[in-house]
Amino acid sequence: MAEVNTRKAYREAQEKEQHAARAREAKRVEVEKDYARKTKGKPEIKNARFDEVTFRKVNSLKKRLNWAIGIVLGLLVIVFLVLYFG
Repeated sequence: MAEVNTRKAYREAQEKEQHAARAREAKRVEVEKDYARKTKGKPEIKNARFDEVTFRKVNSLKKRLNWAIGIVLGLLVIVFLVLYFG
């Protein structure tokens, strides 16, 4: 049989849970503030240098993209002309 709680016992249990939740939240906020203070002013700098291989790959992809854009635009013009004059 389930244990029967009185209203007073239930309220006390609820208050304990709320107090524990507030304490956890306060600790979490304090830890976050402490972390923010420690990491403030120390941004991570990523290495932005390109080596020769990466540079060649990027240039190759640029050329392919330019060709693809040009072909798509050309095909759009052809479709427009066919639909307009056809």
